[in-house]
Amino acid sequence: MAEDRYFIDERDGCVAVRDRTLTSPDYPGLFPDTEGVVQFWWGERIDKVCPTCSHKSMGEWKVADKDIEAARTLCAGLNA
Repeated sequence: MAEDRYFIDERDGCVAVRDRTLTSPDYPGLFPDTEGVVQFWWGERIDKVCPTCSHKSMGEWKVADKDIEAARTLCAGLNA
């Protein structure tokens, strides 16, 4: 069975729907202007806060569940 033309590329801090015919799935970078990106969503950085002193430090990146679902819906529609 052939692979779908469009696929979801989810990484720390972002998710995109990409076109396999215009890009290599193994390409290491992912940005809104990466060749083959159909649509791109940025995540949000969630800082860690010390419960003792309230010092903020850089935390992890999180893509909103609604954006991941939008990527899945778009990808499925494009592949239909």
